[in-house]
Amino acid sequence: MRNDYEPFENAEQVWFWFCGCLMVREEGGLRSRGDYAGKPRKCEIADIYRIVKKMRLNRQITRRHLRVMMKWGQLECPPYYDCRAKRSEIRLWDEGLHALEICLTEKGIL
Repeated sequence: MRNDYEPFENAEQVWFWFCGCLMVREEGGLRSRGDYAGKPRKCEIADIYRIVKKMRLNRQITRRHLRVMMKWGQLECPPYYDCRAKRSEIRLWDEGLHALEICLTEKGIL
């Protein structure tokens, strides 16, 4: 882990950063650590991926949580700010980010 990093404020900020990095990677923009845009972070994309994968395997989140989190992460907007969001999406978003925040805190990322 890095010592000269810009800390994340919360799990939502981590999630939007993660989704943004995935979108850039899909477009071919991220190939190595040196390709990261913006300020250095305490973790890498793969760290968040491993945490989310472990959360899924431990049933801390479901596929529905991940679908909602990816949808709104790619839109770069939490569902409670969008009138098109369903109540179930807001609930799944909140539950998923709460579980993620606990794991990120345990790992020292937050």
